[in-house]
Amino acid sequence: MKRLTDWPTRLADFIEARRARAFSWGDSDCCLFVCDGIEAMTGTDPGERWRGLYQSEKGARRVLRDNGGVAGLASLILGSPRPPALAGRGDVVLIDTPGGEALALCVGANIVAQGVAGLEFHPISAAKAAWKI
Repeated sequence: MKRLTDWPTRLADFIEARRARAFSWGDSDCCLFVCDGIEAMTGTDPGERWRGLYQSEKGARRVLRDNGGVAGLASLILGSPRPPALAGRGDVVLIDTPGGEALALCVGANIVAQGVAGLEFHPISAAKAAWKI
């Protein structure tokens, strides 16, 4: 996937539009949030094959199990992970949350992740792995 020339504006607009959107399995969960962000930056939806396959935590866990977990799913879409210190703006990162591992987007010195009531920002130091977009 190649980023569009105006990807920084697209990423900022995407984050602003999603700021108050609540978590929803199969619509606005961590993986589909990241896929939506990638689509905003590249014009390509890497989550297309999983959309509509689940609407519950149980369904999401099945999809994750079948694809190697959260990190496995990211690697399936984006290739091998990189050290988190190499994450740049717009890249995908893996973080730990109270509910388990989750995907998020790097926005510079911070990362943004889908939270229960809307987007949550964390320091980049929370990243455990990264994938280049």
